[in-house]
Amino acid sequence: MTDAPVYFPRTIYRLFAAGGVAVALLFLWEILNGFSLSALFFLLGATGFTLIHLRWALMRLELTADGVTVRAPLQGSLQIQFRQMIICEEAGRFTPGVSLVYWPVSSEGIVETEVPRTQFLPAVARQEELLAALQKRMPD
Repeated sequence: MTDAPVYFPRTIYRLFAAGGVAVALLFLWEILNGFSLSALFFLLGATGFTLIHLRWALMRLELTADGVTVRAPLQGSLQIQFRQMIICEEAGRFTPGVSLVYWPVSSEGIVETEVPRTQFLPAVARQEELLAALQKRMPD
């Protein structure tokens, strides 16, 4: 077991996911009582809202010696090394998370500096600590 700090998303994502489930169930009940296209449209919207926030609620960020590992459900873990990072800053309005711009790595382990990629990390508990650690270890 490692001593790498693990950052968990804020509780607000779980609350949003639970609210999305409640709204989706209400629209499902409406459809079962009498089908309408508008109810189906809002059911699909509420389901999408729920899935997005559930994914963010289940993400885990692990700060390792080499970089940060992003673990998301139904997706392999994404390792972003400090040497790949270009920009790391807080982004968003209601629940600001961390926006991380980085250079991808080829299969040979070489950093490709042609087209950068962006990874949005959800708002986490102890976010100031995570942001400071990432910015401190990022290359100049």
